[in-house]
Parts: sequence; structure tokens; C-alpha cells
Amino acid sequence: MAIKEYKIEIEGLNPVIWNRMKRELELEKKKLKKDQLDEWEEKNWLRKAEYDTKGNVILPNEWIKGTLIDACKKTRIVPHYAKSKSQTYTNYVQGMMIELKKPMSKKKDLEYYGAYVGSRGGMGGGKIWKVRPLLKKWKATFTIKDPIGRMKKDELYALLNYAGLMIGVGDNRRNNYGRFVIKSIKEMN
Repeated sequence: MAIKEYKIEIEGLNPVIWNRMKRELELEKKKLKKDQLDEWEEKNWLRKAEYDTKGNVILPNEWIKGTLIDACKKTRIVPHYAKSKSQTYTNYVQGMMIELKKPMSKKKDLEYYGAYVGSRGGMGGGKIWKVRPLLKKWKATFTIKDPIGRMKKDELYALLNYAGLMIGVGDNRRNNYGRFVIKSIKEMN
């Protein structure tokens, strides 16, 4: 079978929130005392977004793959070539290659999103103020390469549609952030 490539455009229904704690940020936070965390969050919230080499805001490829894998597990769509009804596309999707084609926005378009989250731990309890970048209106264009070329376009559409409407991307998805709709899927080959 030949490699299939799809160009996909999605558009956000709800704002998307980043919380990309890269290693350098984690190390910085570990050095702080508990009473310094709120201030650190206020100063460093923009650093939690994902950027390309030009400083434009991007949607991480692993978010797209992760939401697709979750959709495979939850929808249990049986591949058209399956030998049993218990097969799903989960393992198959893990082998797909995903590449973002266009940045989502400029850094200046990100907004401040703050909320009290979790517990500070210890006997004191309490919650910590967490600040994350939020983008209200967003679109993303990416390609998916199907290395074996066995997934049908309508099966990919069904998985992406479920992923967008029921799972979403980014942080705080359980509160419906990061939900999206498919604008187009085009087979490139």
C-alpha cells in the first residue's frame, strides 16, 4: 500500500489553553518556595505556550495525535480491514505522522487565563494561582501521513470529528476548552 497524506483544517469552537511546562520551566519552579509560586506564574505565563522558530504560536503535533488516539479508544471504530470487531485504529494511529503547516497566531494574540488550581500540599492545603496562555479564536492547518495508506477518508473524518467535538486539545479540556470542528480534509496523493 502507498502512503496517504491528508491536509486538514480545523477551527476552534472554544478557546484553547496551553500549559506546556518545558523542562527549563519545571526546573525554575522547583527552585522556588511555595509563597513565590503565585508571582512566578504571573510573570511566566506566556512561556507556557508552544512557539515555532519565528515566535508564532503553534498547536503541538502531539496534541493532535493524542486526541486522535483518545478518539480511537472511545469511539471503537472498527477498521474496514479488521478481522475481528474488537480491533480499533488505536495502534494504527500511533504510527501516523502529523505536521503543523501554519502557525495559529502571533504571541501578542494570547490572553491571560488565571485560575486557582490544585493544592499546595502539606498541612496548609490551599490552592495555587495558575496562569496560562489562552487563544479565543483559532484555526490550525496540519497534515497527517498514513504510512500504510489503509485508513479511509470517511474513517479519518469520523475520528477527527469525534476528537474535536468530544475531546478537544490543550489544557482544561474537561471544561470544554480546545473543542474544534473540521473545516476540510483533502487527500493530497
